[in-house]
Amino acid sequence: MNKRAVGRPRDGNPAETRRDILRAAEESFAAGGFAGATTRQVATRAGVNVATLHYHFGNKEGLYRAVLEAAIAGKLPTAETAGTPAERLHRLVGQIWDFGASRPALARLSLLDRLAGPPPAPEGVGAAPAAEAFSDPRVTLLSRAITGLRNGGPPAAIPVDDAAWLIVNLVDGALVAAQPPAADENVVEGAAAVTREAVVAAALRIAFGGAAQEAPLRR
Repeated sequence: MNKRAVGRPRDGNPAETRRDILRAAEESFAAGGFAGATTRQVATRAGVNVATLHYHFGNKEGLYRAVLEAAIAGKLPTAETAGTPAERLHRLVGQIWDFGASRPALARLSLLDRLAGPPPAPEGVGAAPAAEAFSDPRVTLLSRAITGLRNGGPPAAIPVDDAAWLIVNLVDGALVAAQPPAADENVVEGAAAVTREAVVAAALRIAFGGAAQEAPLRR
């Protein structure tokens, strides 16, 4: 009997095998987070052995980071310059919502990562290096946009970076809540549209604080 070499990929197309593992891992991590999913579970779902999974991604942390990076891959919206600060942020947050809505697993993955991502590696001699924290580009985009939009306006109570994180958390939480299926697809779409506008309105208050009502007048 021929035994599969440990750590070698299965027969077939390595790129296809990698995609199969990523798809299976996305489902597992989106359902149970980093702690709730196991490499054995992912391998079984992908139809490979654990050695093949480790060959492609190194370890569970490497697989997890690859899943997060794949989930957020793509062209992010860009902050526009036309209109008032409130109008510009309204468009940007709406586009960030649409970006997340087109990637159903992203909201759950990012929320679970912030709640219970990989633990830091233990310190000390011989300890493995800590897993690199996931840097959400949506937060970076919003931080830069809010900084520019607040320039010259009334001071806001929430620091820029905290505001950006809160808005992304709000978007992700609302997207997850909007995902459960309903019998009528039109009802789901209608509810999502209402939720989108509510999230955008809340984002304006987070970004501008008490000046949210005045923001449309500042150019």
